[in-house]
Amino acid sequence: MSVRGDFDELKRLLRGFERLTRPGALREVSRAAAEGAMSALMDRFRTATDPYGRAWPPSLRAQLEGGQTLSDTGRLRRSFSVQSVTARGFAIGTNVRYAAAHQFGAVIRPRRARYLRFRLAGGRGTRKGGRGRWVTASRVELPPRPFFPEGRDLGEYAERMREAIAAWLEAEL
Repeated sequence: MSVRGDFDELKRLLRGFERLTRPGALREVSRAAAEGAMSALMDRFRTATDPYGRAWPPSLRAQLEGGQTLSDTGRLRRSFSVQSVTARGFAIGTNVRYAAAHQFGAVIRPRRARYLRFRLAGGRGTRKGGRGRWVTASRVELPPRPFFPEGRDLGEYAERMREAIAAWLEAEL
């Protein structure tokens, strides 16, 4: 009986499998998954859609000035980062306080007065950053514009994490 084949390729695969069993390999898998999740998160802002492909309700600023919802200065988008990676998973977070209001929606009410008073940005006859008209309101409702998935259904995040892990495995093997 004889065995034929590419033994160099077999040795390369065996070395790759050995690397997968070394300490720290699961942490590297988590890091790859985190990169995939960050890619999916950045796509939420680029496409103005939630993790399941539904369009965000357009913001009044985007309607008045043109442009994209949640992308006026880019501060929120740029604030996200991978904050921890372990063998059991990863965490992505932000230090921007208003992120939760956009993720879940919010109602803004005046604290010390009967009404909120603010200037709308832009509008007809004004350019971006120009002075708009003053508005008085008893409350302002922000509709939810989710950028993170909720519950077990990860939406597009799952596919991006799968792709990133597959690319990592391909490089390791």
